[in-house]
Amino acid sequence: MNASFRKFALVLLGGGVALAQVAEAAPRAVEAFDSAAWQALQSGLERPTAVVFSTTDCVHCPAVIETLRRDIRQRKLKATLIVVVMDVAPGEADATVLQNAEYRLADRLFAFAGQAPAIRHAVDPRWRGVTPYVSFLAPNRQAAAVTGPPSKTDVDSWSGASSARRAGRGRAAP
Repeated sequence: MNASFRKFALVLLGGGVALAQVAEAAPRAVEAFDSAAWQALQSGLERPTAVVFSTTDCVHCPAVIETLRRDIRQRKLKATLIVVVMDVAPGEADATVLQNAEYRLADRLFAFAGQAPAIRHAVDPRWRGVTPYVSFLAPNRQAAAVTGPPSKTDVDSWSGASSARRAGRGRAAP
């Protein structure tokens, strides 16, 4: 494909960078998320992971998801981006949720399965359900959580821990 045609195709597609990101990461299924899934996710953690808890009507969540995806790519982190949709149960509207442009930026997509207050309590007893709620996870480190859009410092701290582990500079303290 010649360069002129490629550039034209990207313009026609409305910003090929975002679409290319979607094509790489797009989850194929909506997984069930309950307190057991949260525990399994943390105990089986092999790479740094950002978990964005969202709702379908969250105003700030799409920007948070897009920013985290961009940061992971720009920093060349071997990290996972997970989105957990809190107001749609698995199997309820999977096709619609899977087609959501922001959710397609995630590596994995979950939906709350069970009583929301109990699940939120399992994630963080102090969390009252405000979205976006971002949990930054890294192997051998305690989770760090942010209510609302994370600051550059929050992402730098998490990505710094990620980079240190990737570079082999030692085990991060819990």
